[in-house]
Amino acid sequence: MLNEKTFTCYRTIFSAALLLVVIFLIYSNTFHASWHMDDYPNITYKPQLHIKDLRPSTLIGTFYAQIGENKKLYRPLSCLTLAINWYFGKANVFGYHVINILIHFLTACFLFLTVFCVLGSPNLKERCNGNEYFIALLTSTLWAINPIQTQAVTYIVQRMASLSTMFYILSLFFYVKGRIAHPTLLKKAIFFICCLLSFILALGSKENAAILPISLILVEICFFQDLGQPGTRKAFAWAFLGGTLLLVGIGTVFMHGNPLAFLQAYEDRPFTFFQRLMTEPRVLLLYLTQIFYPVPPRLSIEHDIAVSTSLFTPWTTLPCLLIVLALITMGLSQIKKRPILAFGILFYFLNHVIESSILGLELVFEHRNYLPSLFLFFPVATGVIWILDYYNEKKRLMYYVLISFFTLMLIGFGMGTYIRNMAWATERTLWEDAMAKAPKSARPPHNLAWGYYEVVGQYDRAMELYEKSFLREWHSYSHRANALYGIAGIHFKKGDYDRAVELYKKALRIAPKDEMTYQQLVLSLIRLGRWDEASKNLDFLLSRFPDKVKYLNLKGFVLLKQIRTEDALPYFKKCLKLNPYYRKALINMGTALSSMGEHERAEWFFKVAKARYPRDALVLLWLIEVNLRADDKGDAEQYMNKLFASVHINGLVSVAERLFEHNLMVPISSELLTQEIARKLEEKSKEIAQLETHQSGQSK
Repeated sequence: MLNEKTFTCYRTIFSAALLLVVIFLIYSNTFHASWHMDDYPNITYKPQLHIKDLRPSTLIGTFYAQIGENKKLYRPLSCLTLAINWYFGKANVFGYHVINILIHFLTACFLFLTVFCVLGSPNLKERCNGNEYFIALLTSTLWAINPIQTQAVTYIVQRMASLSTMFYILSLFFYVKGRIAHPTLLKKAIFFICCLLSFILALGSKENAAILPISLILVEICFFQDLGQPGTRKAFAWAFLGGTLLLVGIGTVFMHGNPLAFLQAYEDRPFTFFQRLMTEPRVLLLYLTQIFYPVPPRLSIEHDIAVSTSLFTPWTTLPCLLIVLALITMGLSQIKKRPILAFGILFYFLNHVIESSILGLELVFEHRNYLPSLFLFFPVATGVIWILDYYNEKKRLMYYVLISFFTLMLIGFGMGTYIRNMAWATERTLWEDAMAKAPKSARPPHNLAWGYYEVVGQYDRAMELYEKSFLREWHSYSHRANALYGIAGIHFKKGDYDRAVELYKKALRIAPKDEMTYQQLVLSLIRLGRWDEASKNLDFLLSRFPDKVKYLNLKGFVLLKQIRTEDALPYFKKCLKLNPYYRKALINMGTALSSMGEHERAEWFFKVAKARYPRDALVLLWLIEVNLRADDKGDAEQYMNKLFASVHINGLVSVAERLFEHNLMVPISSELLTQEIARKLEEKSKEIAQLETHQSGQSK
């Protein structure tokens, strides 16, 4: 006969195993789902995360991966895990999805444990009639298999949301354990220290975990305190005020000392601060309908939602606001009588405060429900178990009907998740799905053009989609400029650089600080040989990013093209100081020194480039040239032999095209190289002819 503690342990292991099997089954079609949208700037295009070793200094460097910044702490724990994924798998999505699914599984397990422990709290332990295990398992299962969670799990970059939620629920678990632990000071202290550490880890994964102190107050009010006592109500009023001040303090730290910095985001939005506040109640109710009726056709990475410009426009604004206030009022009024219902409602709205209230974020994203929805199924599971118990005693037939219904509902949730994940398979499937569900939004056609048609070279179709996106509704002015950026990019790839320059400049009038647009404008000007314009735009980029090696090298390159070699050298030197093996800077520095007659120094830079990039045939061409300029025909001949040994004769044509096309390479003596290559080709032709004659003689 098993004792109660051992039996509980076995049931917990069984629950974890069941959750593991179910979660991996419904997410089994996501292991090769491609990168999407914010994955690119946050992971694949972010060099701070592309680590080559696991030394402590390298790992700490991943903590500072803020987009557009060099040394600002940015979601360090999330970035660390993504960097480790990159170290082991580079851009292969498989490993990222495995970790994301494991995080989701662990979060579901911690949710199960937290609910199970909460049901043993003073305000609940007499209400469950021994059903604590089943309520906890049903709560965690309904949350884990809900199709709305796919955006937080399958969308790789949303590991930031899921990892933060995992530590958030772990912190709640440790707090509840500390509150119901046996009255030994050491045991309580250990649980509360673990609670604090988990909170710090949650905060280091994503900033919305800052709401946790107020959630702990809510846990205390609903499950551990008797609000019938006036002193208790007064104490918690002060505690709530303190938690709010702590939240403001944490927010101020993240905003670098300026508590009103969040208002700056509205400068780039097509809605105001007050318009967002009026719109969000409609969004919150949309989320609730998706959570409780999560059929795949209602889920999308993009939603068409009109901005509320007043309480009566659109007409649903005021009713939705009143419904939200009514739900919150109901939650507050039921704290004593129905604490589980009250907690589920209040926890949902409380944890939407950061992302669904005053911050100038986009209006709708489904992954924002990952944390707030944790306890929404707690009262649902409690009600289901209560109904089953009731009919198990009264009407057995109805009991079996309900068992069948709830089983089918669980299967439906799981199938809905599996089907919804199909949309995440590729860029094309995701954005075609979004285009059908959000026909007014500009993002789906834009991202479909960029993520699919442009990649496969279908430029006409990409252009059509970019032009369509430009005329639709955008979430920000800078995003609207992206449509022009995409159209300009097609002209750039087709070689129409004049039109590309015109469109890049038009995009900059909409988003005057966009770095990538400036960069592409510079490259277009370089291809047109408009050196003065390119130089001025590079000066602007370097004023904002003085240590960016790409811009330092480009500035030096433009100066070389303007025959200002002495002025170019400091840019190459700074570039190589920041990155000693930057290929283009090594070549440009060598070419600059060679043109100044310093052939020996020039050869040193070319040799460094050759050692670092041994398969680069272009570096061999520069080594040949610098030795020809230095009249060292012996070394030139050696490098020529290496060139012909590493590159097929037919491949020399493509190498030459790379060397001289589009003004992208610094000046090189084509006459010197042409003579030597022609001589070498003549020698090779004679060798081939002699070999063929010899073989012909043997065959006879």
